[in-house]
Amino acid sequence: MKFDIGFGICLFFIFTYCAFFLVRKYNSKINMETSDYNVIEKLFFEKIKEGNISYKLLSIYTPFDLMMIKSLFISENIPYYVEFEHLMGLRPFVQSLNYNDVKFYILEEDYNDAIIVINSYIENKNLNEYKIKSVLRNVFEYLIIAWIVPSPQNYLGIDVSYKNEK
Repeated sequence: MKFDIGFGICLFFIFTYCAFFLVRKYNSKINMETSDYNVIEKLFFEKIKEGNISYKLLSIYTPFDLMMIKSLFISENIPYYVEFEHLMGLRPFVQSLNYNDVKFYILEEDYNDAIIVINSYIENKNLNEYKIKSVLRNVFEYLIIAWIVPSPQNYLGIDVSYKNEK
């Protein structure tokens, strides 16, 4: 019995393709089920269905601040929902009403814990630390594109909506 090399190569590629497809499908299913982001957001909506009230805590204008705040809330297990997350990519750092602010919602019952997390984040951010590298980058940006994008480390890109407590 003679073995055809071409047939063997075709079988190898078909087997490899099928194995790759199955592994990829299995991994994507696992990632969707175990992602903390999906669990936190799912928990937010489950509690809303139970009758809890949402509260718009933040307007966020920078991708860096959004990423950090989301990770802090995940680590503290505080459910949240982010609305218009991808709009800030249009022109980041611009604080204009209804243009590109990302709305960050929490549950009212988690307000006190969320304020502690946000105040800690604001205190730990080095807002006054300018470096020559940032200045040179801003000059270069203005000369090339006529638009300066501030460094996210030197810019507080959030507005906090505090409750008026009496």
